[in-house]
Amino acid sequence: MKKRISQIAEIKSGYLFKEGIKSDKEGNVRVIQLKDVNNRGVINSRELQRISLDKIDSENFLAVGDVLLKAKTNKPVSAVVKEQLLNTIATAHYFIISINKADVLPGYLAWYLNQRPAQIYFDRNAGGTRIQVINKQLLSELEVVIPDLKTQEKIAKIYELHQREQDLVEAIKERKHALILAQLLSVISK
Repeated sequence: MKKRISQIAEIKSGYLFKEGIKSDKEGNVRVIQLKDVNNRGVINSRELQRISLDKIDSENFLAVGDVLLKAKTNKPVSAVVKEQLLNTIATAHYFIISINKADVLPGYLAWYLNQRPAQIYFDRNAGGTRIQVINKQLLSELEVVIPDLKTQEKIAKIYELHQREQDLVEAIKERKHALILAQLLSVISK
């Protein structure tokens, strides 16, 4: 079965900063920027920048299960908010997709948005000259193949495990690189 995103979710834009983002270590709000979601769709929630915002509506805060899509970039990657991120917003570079149907899982939707059919759709239809821009209308019209919940669960779980494996492989590569350099330096410092 196929459904348009507009049939399964509410789409809203991230928070638009009129004067840029001003870091404040004691700030009351954390911000997800483009750099905070990697190319595999993983949110780095440990290093989010803090800011101070006096007037912000609670509906701007992200919720567990929201799917973020980088909409103003040449690599439109999506990610799922998997943990409670208190007082956290996303910038206007993102669309926040909140699923409103019980027959669609956030992990599956994020996976689907990162796959070739969706990426081709974005490439062919997005605007922008130097930077690809996906607008809300374009996103809402994207048709998503929706299998049964059990299949979605399996796909989402395998995708999550694959992402974790990639993180571990990257960490091993970094440590191996550091170890080899340290050993080589020790050879010449004797």
